[in-house]
Amino acid sequence: MLVVNPNNRITQVKPDLPAIEPPLWAGLCASYHNADILDAEALDMKLWEVEEWIRRQHYKDVMIVVMGNNPSVSSTPKMPVAEALADRIKDLNVSFTGLHPIAVNYDKYPLVRTPFEGFPMQPWDKLPMQRYRAHSWQCLDGSPRSGYASIYTSLGCPFSCHYCNIHTLYGDRKVRFRPTRDVIKEFTSVASLGVRNVKIWDELFALDQHRVSTICRAIEDLNLNIWAYARLDSVTPNMLSTMKRGGINWLAYGFESVTDRKFVEEVEEVIKMTKDAGIAIIANFMFGLPGTTLDDDKASLDFAMNHLFEFVNFYTAKPYPGSVWYDEWVKTNKTYDYKYFDQYQDVDKFRQWAWTTYFSNLVYQSMLRAKWGDQAVRQIQEMLAWQK
Repeated sequence: MLVVNPNNRITQVKPDLPAIEPPLWAGLCASYHNADILDAEALDMKLWEVEEWIRRQHYKDVMIVVMGNNPSVSSTPKMPVAEALADRIKDLNVSFTGLHPIAVNYDKYPLVRTPFEGFPMQPWDKLPMQRYRAHSWQCLDGSPRSGYASIYTSLGCPFSCHYCNIHTLYGDRKVRFRPTRDVIKEFTSVASLGVRNVKIWDELFALDQHRVSTICRAIEDLNLNIWAYARLDSVTPNMLSTMKRGGINWLAYGFESVTDRKFVEEVEEVIKMTKDAGIAIIANFMFGLPGTTLDDDKASLDFAMNHLFEFVNFYTAKPYPGSVWYDEWVKTNKTYDYKYFDQYQDVDKFRQWAWTTYFSNLVYQSMLRAKWGDQAVRQIQEMLAWQK
């Protein structure tokens, strides 16, 4: 059996700029089924090359995994290329799994709703490890980007964000905690491979103080450069201090939209204590959420610029299948089509303008220079030049 991570990477003018991340979900499927894995995305393979490779190896059973690098939201854009690949090899035993096909009850090809059970280990020996590299921002300190791993410590999320579809994968809002001994073993394993840059894949790593402390204390001596997701209401000063000692240098917080004055007041302390712990912040914002206006989105940009986060992501909010927002949209419109996203062109234009405005800000660049030196500023300027 072969598990495939299809390639929907956009051809880049500067191909070494984006990160290339190990396909965690596909890896877990391959590990559970003791299958081979083809990471067509990491290898930048075209559809015909993937088909040719599959036929040359004489595989009969092929599972196509439709998942983005973010555990939630980002699998929908991969669906067209996944289906195109399936159509090329439809004479084989082709099946689908992943967030988008499960969310829409995909039925053109057999759908595997539960592709694995328990907590498989990522099959690092079957992946093209030399191809993976960390995000540029994770290495703004000047460290090498080569060598990148994605490790999970839990599956699922207990929260119910209107725009999120992660629950589709699990059918509930429970968190399934992987045994800490297995987590520590995997961190040690990737470090032995010479990998230093690591992403903790969990939708939300910072949930339990004791668990976070146990893991981080066990990996203190591995000298890793880690980033993870956290909620603004789930961290404490002690947790942050322990994370930093364990090698977590970046935390991604979801600010989404700063339209609630009380919310803004409450997060100020979290921002301060994260910075005091020496952890850099990736601030995630969403433009075009239901009920928000362009002025609200501008307020989010102003909030970001006033706080000089080390990095930001500005996203265009969309009702991806599996979210409450999607269910409400379909109920009203009676249909769903990828073309629906075309109506977000104005929001996308603002998002692009906001992105350029933030990273072009000389005060922001001055902050980076003071923190990591001129090379950090050069990285940002190269990113801006490519974007233009």
